[in-house]
Amino acid sequence: MDGTILDSMPMWHGVSDRYLSSHGVLLSSSVWDDVKRLTETETALFFQERFGIDEPLEKICGEFESIIFGEYARNLLLKDGAREVLESLNGMGVPCVLATATNRKCVEACLDRLGIRGLFRDVLTCLDLGTSKHEPLIFQTAAEVCGASAGESVVFEDALHCVETAKNAGFLTCAVFDSSALEKCADGRSDWEHMKEMADFLIKNWREIL
Repeated sequence: MDGTILDSMPMWHGVSDRYLSSHGVLLSSSVWDDVKRLTETETALFFQERFGIDEPLEKICGEFESIIFGEYARNLLLKDGAREVLESLNGMGVPCVLATATNRKCVEACLDRLGIRGLFRDVLTCLDLGTSKHEPLIFQTAAEVCGASAGESVVFEDALHCVETAKNAGFLTCAVFDSSALEKCADGRSDWEHMKEMADFLIKNWREIL
């Protein structure tokens, strides 16, 4: 969902800024780089240690979640062409399953507001399945919901590790461009450069499929 059909990655980049600003912390350009691979609790702990935030971890995480839920419930929009592709697939009888690392409360608030919940046969979350997208379980479960094998299924993803997981599990993969994928990896190349070599298909815009 995030960064794939939903234009939400800029919001994720801004959550830390909004939280720190509300606590009077002077922002630095490196905050996102420092926390982008941390869990919510790890980020809260980092803020306590780096910025001296004198609040319990639970309260910090609660403020994160309030900011994030508000964005899903009120503001975030689909990427251009995503709705039309989903409607087209439904019209052809191709089942679609949403497989996301975002928590269900945020997902359902967003899907309901955008009016696209009915375009998915099911909605799966990593939290509900007790997994992450470093493991293929969520993709395999999605295929089972559709009565399809991995080789009959296409996983659309904007994140390198997700494409890699799906590809290694035998799925066809389509890398969906998001500006967040231009960030450099440890080897100096961007995630997008790696995905271009790995994925079966590439799209920069959903309308390319139409």
